[in-house]
Amino acid sequence: MSKVYCSDAARLRGDDNTATAARIDVWILVEFPGTWGPDPIRDAALPPLVVANLRRAAKQIPRSRLVFIRRRETYSGCRVYILRSAPQLSQTMLDLPSIDEVANVPFVRLSRQLGEDSPSEPPSLARPLVLVCTHGQHDSCCGRRGYPLYDALRQRPELDVWQCSHIGGDRFAANAVVLPRGVYYGPVEARESDALTSSLLRDEIYLSAYRGRCSMSRVEQAAETFVRRATGILGTEELRILQRESLGAERTRVHLAAGDHEYQVIVEQYAITEALLTCTAGAVFPIPQFRLIELEVQQISAP
Repeated sequence: MSKVYCSDAARLRGDDNTATAARIDVWILVEFPGTWGPDPIRDAALPPLVVANLRRAAKQIPRSRLVFIRRRETYSGCRVYILRSAPQLSQTMLDLPSIDEVANVPFVRLSRQLGEDSPSEPPSLARPLVLVCTHGQHDSCCGRRGYPLYDALRQRPELDVWQCSHIGGDRFAANAVVLPRGVYYGPVEARESDALTSSLLRDEIYLSAYRGRCSMSRVEQAAETFVRRATGILGTEELRILQRESLGAERTRVHLAAGDHEYQVIVEQYAITEALLTCTAGAVFPIPQFRLIELEVQQISAP
């Protein structure tokens, strides 16, 4: 019996990628060019003191995600990023002489400083920071679909592109996330690399592969995506979440605004066919989805 890959099965089922971004406030990126294994913190050949410090950071920093990064080029040092996607955008970068020095990085303190000292305006990046999941030892689809996308994007000098370990949503491989905003994309094919790059350079959402934004809850991601699809609003910061209210029966009303218009969206969460969500899953699970129930547009009156 031939192997059924989770990303192939998801495409055949027509899985909707709406609102599938993980909810994350703080990202910790650590460069490690060696073999990651299925679980890098457990399986990679990391110094014990480095492992202890990373485990401590993951435990003590709320809504944080540790991701290992690498490039095809060899580098003797170790690049570390600490980025905040919520409640506001901020970032810092460290170039260390070796992976051993990660044991001494005060991740908890730095993450707090990023939250306290963040500028009122989003930081300006010389090049968009793009992570492409190539973690084939975690899920086969991430390797077989991630490497072609990474190789295509790394040809674009306008981007700062890295391979990365698991970021979620294996069935949507190839997956990418743009930081510090935490904008998730997938599935993205290598042939779409130019279109994705053009959107990023215009500071716009590449809507056809948009999974959501990690600073929003899943229901907010769904509402924002439905408004973008209905209106063609693409600016990354153009839509704002104003408030949300539960209506019961898995329905939520979300209020958003863009320019002089306000949008009231009612979304409903439901589940479709149970399936294997990853290539290594040992059991089937229902696939959570969202549907648009109602969308109203109102023009905001001038004061």
